[in-house]
Amino acid sequence: TPQTAATPEPGDDHRDDATPPVWARRPGLRVDWHRATMAHLESVYPFHADEGFGERGPYLGVNVTGGMGGFWFDPFELYGSGLLTNPNCLVIGEVGSGKSALVKAFLGRSLAVYGHRRFIAILDPKGEYQPFAQAHGLPVIRLHPGGTDRLNPMEPRPGEDAANVVARQGLAAGLVTGVLGRSLDATEAALLGWAVATLARTGRPFTLTDVTATVADPADELVSLSRRSPLELAQAATPVVFALDKLCTRTLAGMFDGDTTVDIDWDDGAGFVIDLSAVYNDREALPLVMLAATSWLSAVLQRASDRRVIQVIDEAWAAVRHGARHFQGSLKLARTYGVSTWLICHRPADLTAQADDGTADAKIAAGLLSDIQTRIVFRQPADQVPIAAELLGLTERETRWIGQLVKGRALWRLQHRGAVVHNVLTATELAQFDTDTAMIA
Repeated sequence: TPQTAATPEPGDDHRDDATPPVWARRPGLRVDWHRATMAHLESVYPFHADEGFGERGPYLGVNVTGGMGGFWFDPFELYGSGLLTNPNCLVIGEVGSGKSALVKAFLGRSLAVYGHRRFIAILDPKGEYQPFAQAHGLPVIRLHPGGTDRLNPMEPRPGEDAANVVARQGLAAGLVTGVLGRSLDATEAALLGWAVATLARTGRPFTLTDVTATVADPADELVSLSRRSPLELAQAATPVVFALDKLCTRTLAGMFDGDTTVDIDWDDGAGFVIDLSAVYNDREALPLVMLAATSWLSAVLQRASDRRVIQVIDEAWAAVRHGARHFQGSLKLARTYGVSTWLICHRPADLTAQADDGTADAKIAAGLLSDIQTRIVFRQPADQVPIAAELLGLTERETRWIGQLVKGRALWRLQHRGAVVHNVLTATELAQFDTDTAMIA
């Protein structure tokens, strides 16, 4: 911009009252002149002079704090280069901040870049991934009471090992605990664990219905072990039997109460979507359904393959309510089976608020945050900013950022490094990912 008056040298306080120089006309704080090289500035402001994370993976947008350069991301590529030591991701942001659009863009572009080398599994509680599934040829498994699609959460992982039994015992205990609203006592836990172990020893597939029947009719060896009469043991098992019956005949009826009826193309398919929108508004049933669905996913995805798996769990708070232990175990197995799990929720506190403070489950839920090295933080409400900063270990500058981010812009924390990235969408993606149609049509 042309100037009518020359800018004075540092320390020159001369001012023409008739024609003040340009620098003096603008309101603001006067600071001392400072001269430095980029090497100096990079050491003083490391957050604003980021060199980027490389160019391997799908292009996602621009690195706002890295000179507006391009931003590429793939957890498996960064794991291979040593920038990450686990591939799991946490995506948080208030409604309308752009987190779903980012996840869908990443999934679609991953399929475009890597093709057959990627496999996608999406747990969709709200039914919002159907347009994405249609656009990318992903079959949709629709689970609802009385439906034809059914998944058996008691299916073992491929291979024979003791962890198969332990995982299914933990799932059964988590489901029953969720129904009863309390922890199992020693006798109840022993009955349930014994029933699952007994059925597993047969070598045949079994379902939650089979578990119910086995608990209701304990074998003589268990009666002898418990040092109780058959009537006393049956009375002790009554709460567990009623809880399992409720799961099989009401809460999970038609969804998880029988053998699996869907056929997944593991070799050549791009992936699948599990639609749970039929129970989304049932706050009692949703966490139980989410636990059963994620357990089934965990079992079937833990298989030897040269394909890398991206597992998306939307509304992750519901899956953690009764399944924090399950999630902790599955996240730790991510590297073994090449699975990147993406947990999506509104606030980081959603994951830690699902259990009473001080309990083991509460500590496990809080530990999930430390087990996830990639945190993608979209705009947070003002009252949640301090909580997010504490739970995620944000710096003072990063804390200020997350309260004022515009739509589509997020703070990315990859282990000990950070960047503010603005997601860039194509016109086709904008139309496909729009979740506000009902409000603006």
